[in-house]
Amino acid sequence: MNNGWIKLHRKFSDWEWFNISEMVHLFIYLMLNANHEDGEWRGVIVKRGQIVTGLNSLHQKTKISNQTLRTCLKRLEKTKEINIQSTNKYSIITICNYDNYQLDQQTTNNQTNKQLTSNQQTTNKQLTTNKKEKNKENDNNEKNNKEVFDFSFLEVEYKEAFETWIEYKKEKKQAYKTQKSLETCYYNLKMISDFDPTKAKQIVFNSIANNWAGLFKPKAETKTKQDEQRNYITKRIFEITGNNQ
Repeated sequence: MNNGWIKLHRKFSDWEWFNISEMVHLFIYLMLNANHEDGEWRGVIVKRGQIVTGLNSLHQKTKISNQTLRTCLKRLEKTKEINIQSTNKYSIITICNYDNYQLDQQTTNNQTNKQLTSNQQTTNKQLTTNKKEKNKENDNNEKNNKEVFDFSFLEVEYKEAFETWIEYKKEKKQAYKTQKSLETCYYNLKMISDFDPTKAKQIVFNSIANNWAGLFKPKAETKTKQDEQRNYITKRIFEITGNNQ
């Protein structure tokens, strides 16, 4: 178990993600396990404020599901709380403002009350400045996209077609506003394409070419199916009528 302690300011309760328990759980775990001084791990330099980890390791330590972890990490990156450098074996997560959150911990009992007060005021000022900058950035983000979407539900074979459709909607200033509406559109595409990725791509490009607001099957295909249904009904009526004569 790691020795020592971390500082947690009261203003932490004003954090924009504070009302999402998994976000608080994950961020505090990262703060508790980040290096408090530069070090080395298997020949890799790990600086103060960094942690070497992976998705499975985070899941085991926090018991947060992998999908939720992906969403939380994306949110923390989006608001510049962390930076992630990934390899095929591990990831190095950097807490961007670690020094602002955790002042030099080599202060000892000989530190005076005056120094503590001065450090605390500096921290408060830095936290206030950071909060204002993040609020300004979040206001700009909201103008472009009111929700940070999680695209982990996309399957590889449909990814290119669906992302093409999303970009088309953004260009028309008709971007989806909620995670639910985004996923509903995706599953509708799979359904009307009869779960065929090639046909899904054709539907997307055909809908864009026709400047449609939604995804629809080509009219020729729809008419063919309607004709098949009519022919089937006509045949059944003929058979029933013939049997009764």
